[in-house]
Amino acid sequence: MKNFLALIFGWYAQDIVQIMMTQTFLAPEIYLMMLIWCVTQEKQLSVPWRWFAAALCGGLLMDLRWIGVPGLYGALYTAAVLVAHWAWFQIPAANRRTPPYVVITTLLCAVMTLSRLLFWDAGVLAGRIGLVIGVQWIANAVVLIFSAFLRSHLHDDKSF
Repeated sequence: MKNFLALIFGWYAQDIVQIMMTQTFLAPEIYLMMLIWCVTQEKQLSVPWRWFAAALCGGLLMDLRWIGVPGLYGALYTAAVLVAHWAWFQIPAANRRTPPYVVITTLLCAVMTLSRLLFWDAGVLAGRIGLVIGVQWIANAVVLIFSAFLRSHLHDDKSF
């Protein structure tokens, strides 16, 4: 239950940050990071249906709230959950710690950033794509460092 509350908080946090940055910069991928956090806490290799449903619902809400193409972010978030789950269980259980979580999260956030840029207004990006990506990645780094720090203190002592 607390993971679902964390996902709701992550979705709202990303939405509020995006409201503050509308038509200027991209918000950090807080919701995606929370989804990956939840998926990488799984101990058993089973299909993470609840995280697929959370990814689909959160993505649909984001679609309806921002870009207007229903299903696009739902599909992207669901694919990200699938990739994160697959990658996490390719790692031996003894090595499932914070560094692989950071690598998986960073790679999936990069893919999500590129997909968001494809559907953003080209006029906004004209001549400043580096700045837009840079600001988002600084914000992503802050959120990821915080989550990695929190994860290392909460979960690295426990066996996955």
